[in-house]
Amino acid sequence: MLVAVLSDIHANLEALQAVLDDMESRGAEGILGLGDYIGFNGNPAECLALVQPRLLAAVQGNHEAALVDRAVFGVPMYMEMMDRTQELLSPEQLRWLRRLPNHTSWQDCMLGHATPEAPKRWGRIANVNEARKVFASVKNRISFYGHTHRASIFRLHNGVVEKIDIRYDERGDFALHLPADSRFLVNPGSVGQPRDLDWRAAYALFCPETSTLHLRRVAYDVQRASDKIARLGLPDSFAAALRTGDTPTGD
Repeated sequence: MLVAVLSDIHANLEALQAVLDDMESRGAEGILGLGDYIGFNGNPAECLALVQPRLLAAVQGNHEAALVDRAVFGVPMYMEMMDRTQELLSPEQLRWLRRLPNHTSWQDCMLGHATPEAPKRWGRIANVNEARKVFASVKNRISFYGHTHRASIFRLHNGVVEKIDIRYDERGDFALHLPADSRFLVNPGSVGQPRDLDWRAAYALFCPETSTLHLRRVAYDVQRASDKIARLGLPDSFAAALRTGDTPTGD
């Protein structure tokens, strides 16, 4: 069974639709959702309407947590962004987002948005030292997570943790076999707001039966998506970062 792994969609309808078209053309049968379906972009309700029917499992991100407690951000600009987002969602969508778990499992894989040892702190798994802590606290062979907005793969083999070098080919694809003698932490990157200086939407395809992973990059109408940010009254920095694949928040 081939599944798509999506994280940090962030209400970017144009990016999400391009990813859905790409995954379905490759035979993906469902989605594992890693959180942050909302925030930063202009179509939270529309994105949820597309994602929810396809989900096999899903977790909450820090943006969903901020629907319950704005102090997750503590920055007025982001608190106002969540107020605007909440206005655009239906009561049913709000209830669903608020009830999502921090972590869950699908088959023998762990799904999360941020570091598992202190989920309310929303720590990022961005380097080998942080990955080593996660490997020590989570025993699943394969774990998927998001939050950094940058694709990454960490491997634990014979007690040694290494970060895999990711190089997309000319078709926007990176393929890797995940051997049974190793454990892996996989971040598919961000669908709706990449921060690795590549504006294309990022996601992953995973087949548990063959332990094969493909990281994908997909072009979309980034100008149309960024124009919506201005119409919603969100900061210009959000739109500028979207067009360049940079971070609007400095992290």
